[in-house]
Amino acid sequence: MKRLLIAVFLSTLLLSLSCSYMGYALRQQGYDGLKRPWIRVRVLQGNADVTISAKGSFVVRTWDANNEKSAYYSATPVLVQAVGGVLNLLDQKGNLLEQRLRKVTITPGPKKTPYLNNRTFHGIFEFHPLKSDSFYTVNVLNIEDYLRGVLQPEIGNRTEDEFEAVKAQAVAARTYAFITKDKYPDREYDLINDIGDQVYTGIAGEQDITNRAAEATRGEVLMYGDDLIDAYYHSTCGGRTDNIEEIWDKGMRPYLVGVADSGYCRWSKFFDWNELYPTAEFLDHVRDYFKTVNGDAGKIGKRLIEATISDRTTGGRVKAIQLTTDRGSVVLRKDQIRWAFGRHDKSGILPSTNFAISLGRDEDGVVQQVHIIGCGYGHGIGMCQCGAIGMARVGYTYQQILTHFYTGVRIRKLY
Repeated sequence: MKRLLIAVFLSTLLLSLSCSYMGYALRQQGYDGLKRPWIRVRVLQGNADVTISAKGSFVVRTWDANNEKSAYYSATPVLVQAVGGVLNLLDQKGNLLEQRLRKVTITPGPKKTPYLNNRTFHGIFEFHPLKSDSFYTVNVLNIEDYLRGVLQPEIGNRTEDEFEAVKAQAVAARTYAFITKDKYPDREYDLINDIGDQVYTGIAGEQDITNRAAEATRGEVLMYGDDLIDAYYHSTCGGRTDNIEEIWDKGMRPYLVGVADSGYCRWSKFFDWNELYPTAEFLDHVRDYFKTVNGDAGKIGKRLIEATISDRTTGGRVKAIQLTTDRGSVVLRKDQIRWAFGRHDKSGILPSTNFAISLGRDEDGVVQQVHIIGCGYGHGIGMCQCGAIGMARVGYTYQQILTHFYTGVRIRKLY
């Protein structure tokens, strides 16, 4: 009994110490007033200055090279400015308040939202200098608040008959956030706010239907066995998703295998598409890609002789294509094909690798045009968003949608 009492005492002491340490650590970071679980999202990078304000007062905390320097309230806007690899803090009239800072945080009052260059966000802001005369801004906020700023930018403006698809998107996006959170311990942020991770626009992106979807699925994530899944998703599969290892240089995932869409994404404007390039323009795209990636485009000549698809994925996407020019041959593989070809108007990358290619030749056999006819938009891995919307329209639940696109998963409620 004595040993049991000692064990209970030690457990209580350790819990107390760990909670005390956690509270201290959160105060050191400036997160002590933030509802957990939180996530750190980089929302700006490369800015020379930015104005921060809020309705009501907010707390400004600053750190210099040694440690926390100061903390105080402000009821008027402040300006964060980058100079020579450090930060300066100025008032709204441009008067210098503090200088040579390595970090600044802005925390609004209870139930208040901060403004970043007149854009509203939940949570707090962190500012970190870069080596140049610029800095990056991190929005630290509760994951559920983050999700509310992700859903509309990712799945678009939806109607009530599509609500189950919005809920499916909420669970997938939340899962993506959780598995990415703390994946990069050497960084001051977990995610970026664009297609490199998930598009996040802050409060401006919130809608009633997306907020209700987030609340209806609050805390729910996708699991395979005892592990969170890599919940990748894309706009339009074009009829079938694909195995992850055939699209990217990543290992096989048993839940990211190709499944038939059964035409549910056929309504998407990207279900069918085509690109027509003058040959010189097409070769310019490919040449620019090789210069950017390899620093050398020596085998991309002035004349295209042949374009040969040598391998396709299980789902029908182009896995390898050989381009032969007057200077030699190159092989493009998997998703790099989209970046190398691009769209004919240079408005972005090729919609997908699910395509056929034909060459238009003149009477002398010289290639004058490159014609690509394809279907789908995005990498083709995981959930097809337009397919999910189509399934919701005919009565599928969000659970059915998710278990269709992510093979063998289950939904778990974390909180």
